[in-house]
Amino acid sequence: MKSHLLITKYQQYLKSLNLKPSTIQNYIWHLGQFFNWLSQKKITNQNLKSYHDYLIKNYTKISTINLRLIILNNYLNFINHHFQFDLLSSQLSTAKILTDQQLQRFLAAPLKDKKMIGLRNKALLELLYATGLKVGQIIKLEKKHLDNIKNEIILDNHTHLNIKSMTWFYLNKYLEARKDNSQWIFINLDRANKSEDKQLSIRSVERILEKYGRQLTPPLQVNPQILRNTLAYQLKSHGLETIDLKQALHFKTTSGAENYYKRI
Repeated sequence: MKSHLLITKYQQYLKSLNLKPSTIQNYIWHLGQFFNWLSQKKITNQNLKSYHDYLIKNYTKISTINLRLIILNNYLNFINHHFQFDLLSSQLSTAKILTDQQLQRFLAAPLKDKKMIGLRNKALLELLYATGLKVGQIIKLEKKHLDNIKNEIILDNHTHLNIKSMTWFYLNKYLEARKDNSQWIFINLDRANKSEDKQLSIRSVERILEKYGRQLTPPLQVNPQILRNTLAYQLKSHGLETIDLKQALHFKTTSGAENYYKRI
């Protein structure tokens, strides 16, 4: 049966429940969004799981995602389809560090997006994790800070950061694909935004991390500090001492590095 006929039958069913017209309209609209996404595909468990992943990837509010899942659960009951979505928790788990598996999946998440934004975000996540720089430092990086011969980022005369080959590869791939003349390394690529070609803001970077954290299984609330914690934990696990951690994460004082080292 075609989708518009199914929706009509479901609408009649909702009316029989004496629901408010506005409620029915809301249900039908969200159901229509699902069928638009489904296109000509059948309602299968695998396609339903794919739609679940689509919602998590494209919507930021848990309440919005859950509303669509609730409406779909109701519709699936109506057509006697034995599949029910689990609703997302209103509070995503917050990890102090990412496991090796979570880290690899998190860093790989932008590769699913073949557009320029995917290239930028992949380079951004790799560089954030590899360098231990804070977001405020990352967004201030300019092309002039890059030494393409030594694969280094030169922050000043005293601070040269050696970048591992994989991170440098993704950074170069992103920069080579750019057609603009902006001096900033990480820029806004939203054409609808007047700030296109301007450097990303701290909040923009935080949103990017949150986006890919939600794509993990289970979804996690990932922020810049968690990436720094994960890097610090990895370094400590490999035997690095406080002085090494101070250098790797760019602490200004030894006491600050010592206190942080004890907490990781």
